[in-house]
Amino acid sequence: MKRTLLLAALFLLLGGGAWYALNKKSQTSSRNSWDMNFAVPDTDEIYKIFLADRKQRTALLERKDGYWLYNGKTRARPDAVENLLTTIAKVNVWYVPSKASEKNIVRSLASEGIKVEIYNKAGKLLKNYYVGGLTNDEHGTYMMMEGSNQPYITHIPSFIGQLRVRYLLGDDAWMDRTIFEEKPEEIQSVTVEYPQIKSESFRLEKTDEANYEVKPFFSTTPMSKNPQRKGVAEAYLLAFEKLGAEGYETDNPVRDSVTNLVPFAIVTVKKTDGTEKQVRFWPVEVQETREGVVYVHRYFAEVDKGAFLLIQEGVFGPVFRGYKFFFEGKPESRLPN
Repeated sequence: MKRTLLLAALFLLLGGGAWYALNKKSQTSSRNSWDMNFAVPDTDEIYKIFLADRKQRTALLERKDGYWLYNGKTRARPDAVENLLTTIAKVNVWYVPSKASEKNIVRSLASEGIKVEIYNKAGKLLKNYYVGGLTNDEHGTYMMMEGSNQPYITHIPSFIGQLRVRYLLGDDAWMDRTIFEEKPEEIQSVTVEYPQIKSESFRLEKTDEANYEVKPFFSTTPMSKNPQRKGVAEAYLLAFEKLGAEGYETDNPVRDSVTNLVPFAIVTVKKTDGTEKQVRFWPVEVQETREGVVYVHRYFAEVDKGAFLLIQEGVFGPVFRGYKFFFEGKPESRLPN
């Protein structure tokens, strides 16, 4: 008798699960209307994306030759653009929400949703929809097509997580975090000034094709009597090929007080075409060992007295060399910070 009851209970459980799965599937498979088709599978067709919310924040992304322009003023972060394009290409309706919940979902989309407009090269509107918040299990994202009253729960197959965070808004979220991206052969000079370690400040300058000379930055520093190490100047310039920040700190409340301090380093790169970029650095995350050795893990950086960012020692460490590093002998492996 007990065995019969157990089998019956198991049958009901499996049957109920199958009914739920079939019912949920039927909610999507039974509908195949225009307002379910959110994806643009061929992202090469996309040339402009416009995002906006009720807080009057907007983001305009425009495809250019080899990059995307953000709000008509600066390059957009390549990784952020890639994440957004992947989402646009793969977003799919997962299931239809219950009728009882539709009214609240539509209200939320209207008040808190992100409006998305996607255009092709000719300026034709390809998609126009709203992105809302998460489902309670945080596996689905509410979306609704412009002109429709039917919201849907969407996802990317095989991906667990919200999609809304990929539709970014705000300058700090979209602006490219690259600080230096220079071809070594196009660099005329690099000066590195350490205001508190003047003897290690230097100027590296291109004298002719593939030849570089390193001199003290301050006239009070004596010239090194040791020969310049072969290939070291050229190798040093390679560090400037791609250097980026961890993130922007535009609204950091300590910004003004930090930028009024004497910086640890001032790095200026001048190109052969005469353009110049200067970056100032201040230690922000410092660790001292029991032996009294000080390690800096992160710095604040200000680019041309404009953008204020957070950078990592692990990325910029190769730039922070001292004058003696370029000459034969035993230069210190690290500069004191």
